[in-house]
This record gives sequence, C-alpha cells and structure tokens, in this order.
Amino acid sequence: MNERKICRHCKEPVVVNAENYDVFENMHWLCFHLAFEHNSDADEKCDDPSCPWWHIEVMQDKLKELGHNPKEVMEEAITKRWNLEK
Repeated sequence: MNERKICRHCKEPVVVNAENYDVFENMHWLCFHLAFEHNSDADEKCDDPSCPWWHIEVMQDKLKELGHNPKEVMEEAITKRWNLEK
C-alpha cells in the first residue's frame, strides 16, 4: 500500500524527498532544517552550508559579479514562468 506521507510540521504532503521521510523525522527537508538545524531567524541565512537562504545569497552575489541585477533576473523569470506581460 502506498501511504501518503504528511509533514508533521506543516501538515502538507511530502513528495520530493519522500524517500527520506523517516530520516527527516516525518517532515519535509526544509521543515526539518528550520526546526532542528537553522540557528537564526527563519528568514535569514544560518551557518549550515545546506541552508537555502545562504544558497540564495551566493547566487545573488554571483549574478552581481557577472553584471546582472538579481531583482531583474527574478522578475524576468517570473514573467516567463507565468507568461505575464510587462
């Protein structure tokens, strides 16, 4: 039987990392990270190298280094993703 795996933190289905459901204590990886590994405000980067906020900061810095405005890159991606007109 294929049982649905529900995150005990946010109560939403765990799909992407379902094979690690038990490892992450019946949570999404991100919910687990924020509950047990994240050592600062949930809305800012922490010292864990897997922290998504840190990854975002690295990507933004690299875009700037390459001469791109991170905000404009995101706006363009959003426009393409949802077929929005400017």
